[in-house]
Amino acid sequence: MNIQADDIDMPSTRIAVEGMSPDGEAAGVNMEIRGGGARMEVNVSGTGTPPPPERHERRERRERVAPREESVRHVRYDSEPAFRDCGTNQDPGCTMQRNGHFAMDAETFRGFMQSLKGTHNELTREDMVEKVMKRAFLTAKQFGLVLDLFQNEITRLDVAKTAAPRVVNPQHALGFSSKWSNSISADEYVELITEQ
Repeated sequence: MNIQADDIDMPSTRIAVEGMSPDGEAAGVNMEIRGGGARMEVNVSGTGTPPPPERHERRERRERVAPREESVRHVRYDSEPAFRDCGTNQDPGCTMQRNGHFAMDAETFRGFMQSLKGTHNELTREDMVEKVMKRAFLTAKQFGLVLDLFQNEITRLDVAKTAAPRVVNPQHALGFSSKWSNSISADEYVELITEQ
């Protein structure tokens, strides 16, 4: 298996899988996935059909046997996508869920950040975060980028209190306590994150 990922401007991933088909010939699948819209190229080689089974004639004594009860197997299919782009490069929180919700995708997050950056008053910006966080979720990386937009440490802590319950991977946001120079605020932030 050969996997190549490129996250400059347009994230893309190329996956090549090679193996043997049932008839002993080489077979392979090549896929290319590009961020934003997905473009998938699949090339399969080999016949893909197994050889017919050999038939052996044999006589069996048939006995009447009670049918075996087969155990019921519950198969759980994860709804987690194989690839998501949250606009934060290699982000482990991008495929995580909290309360059944994923974090904002790249396009939504870019729009959110653009709106926040376009608002120069920090109190208005804080209100905007509060409104968006009623319906949206963030990864820890996205959360850190939002916190960086607030210069006032008191306002930044208020934003953290609003957004922390909506972070899908809050354990990854513990190190953001360094964003506060006031040790009391930093301690309050650590306590806030560890409660999530």
